[in-house]
Order: sequence, then C-alpha cells, then structure tokens
Amino acid sequence: MRGLKTQESTKFKNFFSIVQKAARRRNAIFFLEAGDGRELQTELFEGEDLQGWLIPEDKVDDFEKSWKEGKIEEKWEEFFCFAVWNKNQDNITIKFE
Repeated sequence: MRGLKTQESTKFKNFFSIVQKAARRRNAIFFLEAGDGRELQTELFEGEDLQGWLIPEDKVDDFEKSWKEGKIEEKWEEFFCFAVWNKNQDNITIKFE
C-alpha cells in the first residue's frame, strides 16, 4: 500500500485506508513515519495517531524516492504532520494537524 514501508496487519491496512481517503480529499497522499500512540482497536481496525508527511499529489513522485531511501530533505519539513483519529459510533475520521 502506498505510504507504507513495512508489512502490516489487515486491520492496520483497513485503518490506513481511512487515513489515505482523508489525504485524497486534500489532494495528497500520507506517507507514514511512525505511530504516535493513542491506540484504536475494533473488530475491523487497529491503528493509532500517526506522524508522517502529507504530500500534495503533484509532488508525490519526487518525495517518495527520498522517503523510501530514508533521506528526507529539509524542503519536505513543511509537509510533516500528525494524522489524528476520532471515532464516533462506528465512524472513524482522520484530522491532519
């Protein structure tokens, strides 16, 4: 799945797809750096608040190569953010901060 470097569980991939849908609404893709705590566990999802880069679609190809190599340049710093989840009944939403 784009935006992930490691193999993840099906439940995490389900959660991460919600993150990516929220990113697409902002014409961007979220690239995961690390988890940030505040875990979420449901029958279908597992996740937590995340930190990473919310990269505009027109800059993704340029960023992704550096990200995969682990050599993130300073110019990408402005796109670093947190993906914070919220759960209201069965609805999970993501807010980028």
